[in-house]
Amino acid sequence: MDLLLTALVLLVAGAALSVALPGNKIRIAVNLLSQAIACGLVLTLTVPILLGGEAINGSLEWSHPFEQIDVRLGPLGAFFLTFSLPMTFLGSIYAVGYLAQDIRGPRNVGVHFGLLSMVQVSFLIVYTAQNAFAFLIGWEFAALSAWLLVIWDHRNQKVRFAGFNYLISTHLGLLFLVTAIMIMDGDANNFQFLDFQEFLHTPGLWRNVTFVLLMISFGLKSAFFPFHTWLPRAHSAAPAHVSALMSGVIHKAGLFGMLKFILMFGQPEEWMGWFIVVFSSISAFMGVLYTISQRDIKRLLGYSSTENVGIAGIGFGMGCLGITWEQPLLVALGFGGGLLHVLNHAFFKCLLFYGAGSIYRFTHTIDMEKLGGLMKLMRWTGPLFLFGSLASAALPPLNGFVSEFLIYLGLTHPQPESGQVRVLLLLVAAVLALVGGLSALSITRAFGLMFLGSPREPDHMDPEARENGFMIAPMLIHLLGIVGIGVFPSLGLDCVSRVVDQYLDLAGVPGASFYDYVPVSLINSVTLVGGLFLAILAVLSVARFMLLPRCERRHVTWGCGYTLGNSRMQYTGAAFSHSMAVVFRDLLRFITKEKLPRGVFPKNGMYETYCVDSVEQMMFKALDDGDKAASRLIRWLPDSTRLSFGIGLLAMVVLVIVVLVG
Repeated sequence: MDLLLTALVLLVAGAALSVALPGNKIRIAVNLLSQAIACGLVLTLTVPILLGGEAINGSLEWSHPFEQIDVRLGPLGAFFLTFSLPMTFLGSIYAVGYLAQDIRGPRNVGVHFGLLSMVQVSFLIVYTAQNAFAFLIGWEFAALSAWLLVIWDHRNQKVRFAGFNYLISTHLGLLFLVTAIMIMDGDANNFQFLDFQEFLHTPGLWRNVTFVLLMISFGLKSAFFPFHTWLPRAHSAAPAHVSALMSGVIHKAGLFGMLKFILMFGQPEEWMGWFIVVFSSISAFMGVLYTISQRDIKRLLGYSSTENVGIAGIGFGMGCLGITWEQPLLVALGFGGGLLHVLNHAFFKCLLFYGAGSIYRFTHTIDMEKLGGLMKLMRWTGPLFLFGSLASAALPPLNGFVSEFLIYLGLTHPQPESGQVRVLLLLVAAVLALVGGLSALSITRAFGLMFLGSPREPDHMDPEARENGFMIAPMLIHLLGIVGIGVFPSLGLDCVSRVVDQYLDLAGVPGASFYDYVPVSLINSVTLVGGLFLAILAVLSVARFMLLPRCERRHVTWGCGYTLGNSRMQYTGAAFSHSMAVVFRDLLRFITKEKLPRGVFPKNGMYETYCVDSVEQMMFKALDDGDKAASRLIRWLPDSTRLSFGIGLLAMVVLVIVVLVG
């Protein structure tokens, strides 16, 4: 308990000093030192808990309205803190390279690093507080800190709009969360989570309403479809390390809230499990569908996050069904696969966003249609981005495969006795398989457009640009996590085993172990084969680069007029994914910009397509229609001060009556 408070004080002090001290380099050095010490202190607590140690409990006496803040660092909170704090620290190191130009300038960059420290403070509060009021304070800390980080380049109008969009969405989620907490508080008459459990264990209408409100709130926080519209805009506008931390770390708080309240519900009703499964399946499918048609690499990665939280949610929903049916195997595979996918997604998605940031600093664009041939220029970023992409597509022997394999095993296992239930789970498995195929198409398209071929617009290539060591180092560390969990899956399984044991207790098998139901030998066999393939590929690649320069290169004798390729002969991104986009044309919406060539000897022409978000377009249309309807109504009303005063007074009377009746 004392170490947690010490870490929190260190982070707050580091944030304050990073703003107040003179000189950007001193500010950053002090901030990074405070983050490193705080991470070390927290890891000395969380790692033993995940390896079988006792949970840490404590209490803080406070004034009204907190009264008493109970603090508990259990397996679930320890799991999220174990990767959240170190990854935020790595993001801060990356920021040193990404913001190098700002650091050399007059701007106080310490503010940015102080906000990164405040994000870590919010983690300590959200993942340990057992008081609902304190939980909401930490929740708001994370939201406001992330918003200010998103609008770092606030002079850009598009960045300000993206930040405003994110701020509205996250506070809409907060509204649903506060509503759910007020319902629980009305029954318990207390803000302690422990006192909410009696209400959540009792079936009834208000329990069901609370569940739906909580799922909507956490869906908005983690960007489940259709609550995802803030995500692509925010990721496209934010600095690369902020996008990485938002996707990989910050908005994992929504999944934490989902898991925490599932524990508090005890044994959920069957419809709750199916609600999460269906909700998550739609999110996974629609998320990956949008990735195959994006031009902006950061928007693509943002939609990929919607896909991956959907995959994790499928595991959680299957685990809930296992608790309801008292099927411990489904509980172990569902929650185990879902939790491990949360960790895996943090590793490979941060790596991919860091790669996108490196590309932007190198070329000053993130439009894939303008890139190409970067593999020859970015010798570190290219291979690292490739590994992250393969992990995102769940290909062995990388970490994304292990977690999705567990979820597949649960969905296809013959344990549920009902044939109808087994058919439904197999349909979900088919959706997950389709998502995997589309994900492979998406990463092939993205990597090929940016790193292979030749530059489509050479003006974007800066011949003097160099990859920054501060940006490459965090990417290498994330690669170690991707390969480590992929080749040695027990590393990841050990991280989630203690957490899953808690859900097994709810399934009516107290004392059961996660490893009693997970086919570790099967997983090790599959990853071993993948690891051997990866080793052979590495040896061949090294041999190729060592021997190829010594070979005599000759051109083809006859190439049918084709002797040298150029950028106009390459596939565009739209052409690459056109055949698949046509299949799902009713779900996707495209806008076209064109300037067609004219005349006998036409000069420059232009034809560009952009895939826009259908949900966002419908939302903007509804707002526009509402604004027009209000304008028409106002025109019908006479311009009278007395009438305006009377309408306002009537509205106040109605509000007072509603409050008194309520």
